[in-house]
Amino acid sequence: MEKSFPRPAESVITPPIRRPGASADVVVVEAPVPSPARNAQIVADNGARAVEFFSQRFGAYPYSSLALTQMPGRVSQGWPGLVFLSSYAFLTPEETVDLGASPVNGALNRLTLPHETAHQWWGDLIGWRTYRDQWVFEALANYSSLLMMETEKPTEVRLILERYREDLLQKNKDGESLRDAGPVSLGLRLNSSHFPSGYEGVSYGRGTWLFHMLRHMLLDAEAMQTRRSQETQPVADEPFIRALRKIRERYADKAISTRELFAVFDEELPRALWYEGHKSLDWFVQGWVEGVALPHFSTQSVRIVKKAGGTEVVGIVRQSDAPQDLVSAVSVYAVTATKPRLIGIVLADGPETPFHLAVPEGTKRITLDAYQNLLSSPK
Repeated sequence: MEKSFPRPAESVITPPIRRPGASADVVVVEAPVPSPARNAQIVADNGARAVEFFSQRFGAYPYSSLALTQMPGRVSQGWPGLVFLSSYAFLTPEETVDLGASPVNGALNRLTLPHETAHQWWGDLIGWRTYRDQWVFEALANYSSLLMMETEKPTEVRLILERYREDLLQKNKDGESLRDAGPVSLGLRLNSSHFPSGYEGVSYGRGTWLFHMLRHMLLDAEAMQTRRSQETQPVADEPFIRALRKIRERYADKAISTRELFAVFDEELPRALWYEGHKSLDWFVQGWVEGVALPHFSTQSVRIVKKAGGTEVVGIVRQSDAPQDLVSAVSVYAVTATKPRLIGIVLADGPETPFHLAVPEGTKRITLDAYQNLLSSPK
């Protein structure tokens, strides 16, 4: 059974007037209603690509086959070896535009298939231990689908992340921001009369951002430790992906808690992310996973100082609109005549954290989070 799609508005086309005084013929054109059946092969091909993409990064596909079937309406759901896809997941990009979807909504619609496919690993092969850990699997499946989108349409990844940030800052009729619904670890208890869709908004939005932050923290810290450019590092060899493969190997057909998951990431933790000398992400779990902050980051009292041994920059990283004990990994970049260059990571601890870092010759200024990989709020 195929549920009817919302029909797009009629288009009124007025041809050019050929001679002065002549009236133009008006033609009314109604865009065709999309047909999921017509696009079934495209969906199947995209599903096969998603299985291949995730298998290369997370380990072999866990089941003998994968069946994709339409479920009329907007909801999609994945089961072991079976994915029910919303009718909207069968739309081509052109049909999505014809139905009036904005660029970001079109991009979100294209996440549906890879998201549900990623659940074969995150949610089906490995499950959550308690309701407090359920967010991991929605967020991880969602971020996995963004990893795939990043290889094809990176600009759409940025659109989606910015939408999630905006949603978290969006206020309801009582003036409360979605971020105030609670931390991701509240699970379905995030839903309330104040935030009826709190679980979906926070687990997808903030949860996806948490994995994005974690991935880029690890990438930046490893780049500093090995002095290797991120651009030359194969994605499959990233510390984030290495940790996910370990999780898949150790917890297949088991349940995992949030703490157990981050304990595996601890194994890949470069020294630049060791807070107070401890090789642990407890500071990230306590402040970011168990918290709701979207801080604002800025610099203060920055000076570039030339010394006999080279050039240094000294200053303060300010972290505002955040709890006093929040710890954040802030990547610092030198701005030269070319693109920003990573020079260090500051573990911002509280409102003000002093730093001094070596900078390359020709540095004009420094900037924080040059590629916007921190979940932060604007000024």
